[in-house]
Amino acid sequence: MHSSNDFVSRSRRHLTISFLLVCSQIIWLLSLGRNWFCTCGTIRLWAGIDPGQNSQQLFDPYSLLHFAFGCGLYLWLTSVRPQFTLARRAAYAVMSSVLWEMCENLPFVIGIFGTGGTQLAYSGDSIVNSLSDTFSVIIGFTVASRISTPITVSAILALEVLTFTWIGDSVLAGALRIVSASIA
Repeated sequence: MHSSNDFVSRSRRHLTISFLLVCSQIIWLLSLGRNWFCTCGTIRLWAGIDPGQNSQQLFDPYSLLHFAFGCGLYLWLTSVRPQFTLARRAAYAVMSSVLWEMCENLPFVIGIFGTGGTQLAYSGDSIVNSLSDTFSVIIGFTVASRISTPITVSAILALEVLTFTWIGDSVLAGALRIVSASIA
């Protein structure tokens, strides 16, 4: 049996790992030449459907998909690693988001997403937007940990349909663009 001190120590370790992962995200984005903020000269909480500020402001319609991704990560990690503590699963969710944000901002991935089929242009993320995307994943993960699985699945599906209807993009549509680009 583990003591509460062991639990606190392990939780701190997972929090530290998550913090270091986010620091690596920042360093990676800086090495790719990403800007901290929108080069438009304004900082806004919400970009809305402004093609010039897509993925440049703190939050945009894609934040909803990152939230849904966090919900999905919670369900998946809980099903494949039920013995892991919530803190450990959360660290894995942070790692998944950081890895996605690193890949998403590679020039060839920007090329895939920047050319295909959505109402919003994509030229890569500002660092603040990328960090907000990871924050949205964490919020989605946290919310999913507190609500029932059927409600979580319903929320994920609703957000997929909403964003596809609203901006012509979703997690599924993005995955299909990646697959079709890798086949071509």
